[in-house]
Amino acid sequence: MCMDHEHHGPAHGGAPSDLPLEMEEKWPAVLREIGHLVAHIKDVRLSANPEPLPHQLEHVQKNPVVLNLLKAALMEDRPGLKRPVAQRMASKIGDFFLWNRATSMPVIHELGTLSAWWTDQMPLEVIHQIRDIALDFILNGRVMPIQAVWTDLLDAELVFMGHCVCRSSGIANDFKNSKGKVYTLTSEKENIRLLNRLISRYESLINDHGSVPDTHSNYLTFLNQLKKWKKDGDARYSVQTLLEQTYPAWEFLPVLDKFTQSWIRGLHKNRKAHQLHKSLAFELANIFYLTRGNMFTSMKVVDTPYTICSCPSPDHGGGCALSNWYYHGLSNTSLIPCKEPSARRKDRNGKVLPCNQFPGRAHRDCLGCGCKHVSRSPRSVGTVLRQADLVLKDYGLYPLSK
Repeated sequence: MCMDHEHHGPAHGGAPSDLPLEMEEKWPAVLREIGHLVAHIKDVRLSANPEPLPHQLEHVQKNPVVLNLLKAALMEDRPGLKRPVAQRMASKIGDFFLWNRATSMPVIHELGTLSAWWTDQMPLEVIHQIRDIALDFILNGRVMPIQAVWTDLLDAELVFMGHCVCRSSGIANDFKNSKGKVYTLTSEKENIRLLNRLISRYESLINDHGSVPDTHSNYLTFLNQLKKWKKDGDARYSVQTLLEQTYPAWEFLPVLDKFTQSWIRGLHKNRKAHQLHKSLAFELANIFYLTRGNMFTSMKVVDTPYTICSCPSPDHGGGCALSNWYYHGLSNTSLIPCKEPSARRKDRNGKVLPCNQFPGRAHRDCLGCGCKHVSRSPRSVGTVLRQADLVLKDYGLYPLSK
């Protein structure tokens, strides 16, 4: 997975549309979102989560930003890492921003995300240019193929599941279909196959350890209930139930050096991040990817990667803030394609081709989300799980699927 910075120019052109008409159409949405924020103001008054972080994260308990800025200013460039002083200092500021508990409070987090969303509703060309500059240098997501997500999860010491602000705020409205039911792209038979893998992994951990390690009690209670429903033949044993119970905590937070752990600390203080054993997270990633059509992105503030987001597909509900900008606002900077040579769909001459798996993505080039393009069924359940089981074998984990 590549984390290097890449600049793209703005992708907008043409005369601005009628401003009064545009704002008249958008104003109800703005008012709705303001009302949502007001309803969550009470979050600011909540006390910090008293539960201690695991010992692996004790080093993020303090973040003396001034001292870190001074160190960044005095640091000499190391071989293979040439970054100017201003860029290093900006990264330290970004890390402190993620560490600060206030940043991860839903009301503050949503305000930051939504302010950019509101700005994007304005039709002026200069607004689009400002947006692209901000996305290029401050906030964007590097697309990660599912294969990179697998290895990052299994390489991590611990994995947390984090609160997704685009889903909680309503920016992403892809959760249910027009009939009010949780939608999936996969058949019921495929859904049960995926869910069975998760429960088999849960049972395997109990057999190996006597209990499931590194997993919050909320997940343990729910997984045990799913196990019981499976045994009883209860209709509630379904992927839809799993998705409802875990929503909107659909961001993966692996404890790895490549991701700052300050964001985990901030979310944990606000009770918005909970541990899930990495092998369970592995199977959950498969469920998000296959049943929802999600793509994964390594989110970055300034030069500080902080999470693996399971971004909602633009094909249903418009996507999250970043995918909405990329596919509907035609930003070239909110999502950065994966640079793995074989990740993106290409023709025989090496030219990148549009996505051929999702109609809502077909007007933009393939981003490299993990489709096995040489296969007749690049994103089918069978194709993806066969790859997943090879990875599990490499890590000494028995492939539980049959």
